[in-house]
Amino acid sequence: MNGLSQNTTHNHLLKIGLVANIFEWYEFVIYAYMADVIGQLFFHSEDPIHRLIQAFAAFAIGYLARPLGSLFFGAMGDRVGRGAPIKIMLVAMAVPTALIGLLPTYQNIGWIAPLLLLALRLTQGFALGGELPGTACYIFEAAPSERKSILCSVVVASIALGSLLATLVVFLLFQYFDRETIHAWAWRIPFLLSIPLTVAIGYIRREIHHIPLQQNNRAHTSVDVPKQSLLKTAAPVALICAFLNVFFYTLVVWMPSYLIYFLNYPHQWAYLTNTLTLAALVPVILFSGYAGQLIGYQRLMTASIIMAIVLICPLWFLLQRGSFAAALATQLLLVLPLECAGGVLMEMLARQFPPLIRCRGMNLAYTFPIVLFGGTAPFINTWMIQKTGLLIFPALYIMFFGILALPFAWRLKSGEVL
Repeated sequence: MNGLSQNTTHNHLLKIGLVANIFEWYEFVIYAYMADVIGQLFFHSEDPIHRLIQAFAAFAIGYLARPLGSLFFGAMGDRVGRGAPIKIMLVAMAVPTALIGLLPTYQNIGWIAPLLLLALRLTQGFALGGELPGTACYIFEAAPSERKSILCSVVVASIALGSLLATLVVFLLFQYFDRETIHAWAWRIPFLLSIPLTVAIGYIRREIHHIPLQQNNRAHTSVDVPKQSLLKTAAPVALICAFLNVFFYTLVVWMPSYLIYFLNYPHQWAYLTNTLTLAALVPVILFSGYAGQLIGYQRLMTASIIMAIVLICPLWFLLQRGSFAAALATQLLLVLPLECAGGVLMEMLARQFPPLIRCRGMNLAYTFPIVLFGGTAPFINTWMIQKTGLLIFPALYIMFFGILALPFAWRLKSGEVL
């Protein structure tokens, strides 16, 4: 173990898995939570819903660069080792986030402002393309066999913690500043906070090279893997990823905007229920990692998708009641199927691919569904409700992807691919 005891290795993996993704997801998701403010500052329209659509369109455009980043960092991870890309992505993610906090607005420089915003969003997307699957691949291979399930769930929990941090910052922002102050200058605070957060994550990632990999692929870098084999394995699990990403981006990332703009909830209620929901994500994810180890990730994934299909529409109707209790109960109940499946997602992906192509395969299967369906979900939901007036549309959208994913979850590979 290169001089490291098993307990020391385990502690290092916990730090990398639990903390390393927090700040990246804070940096990326903070944009979505500030979408209404971004829309007013960077886009020119008298209609607030139209400005929101433009802001979420920019959010979705940022995802266009993710496939390139995913393929680039995935290939790097398979060729030179899992650790190097993880360190590079930190800087590539942090710099554009801080620069967004320094951008002049539409009022200052006109149409150049949204163009600069889009350029920085694309840079963010490229860096984030391989972040989560790359880290999960590293953790999966470095973890002892008996702890792979729980440590892979820790990686997913880091998403919830990063998103929780983002929504907490936005909640406090609206608590302590009035709208005029936020629009004048305070909106920059959440983005500029990425600077000290980046220093913290850089400190943690300095240790990443000490963790030995159980599967060393460097000796096989000259072997060409048929693209058909990679795509054949990735396509079925990509549909499961599509369902989970549409579910996550609707319930967690887009929900505050839905409550505020379409159901007339106060800002404080919308962000408070979102904060409490994100706080509930973490224990559910960790529980699912433990449960997956006991009963198998295939059974847990299948049961979670069925639960989501059954519950989503009744709970969405409950959301329309307009009370704080209804909003909180709906989001907390929907957390169960979402994160019971999400907690075993990274282990599921890792076990579908042999070591030689694992990093590329995980990146391919996870990133493309985010680009096509996850990152676009806030935009599609907002646009469709504006055009049709169908407030239940997001639930139907989630249900549709759940029905598509269920047969593939039922037939998941169960072999011990290590």
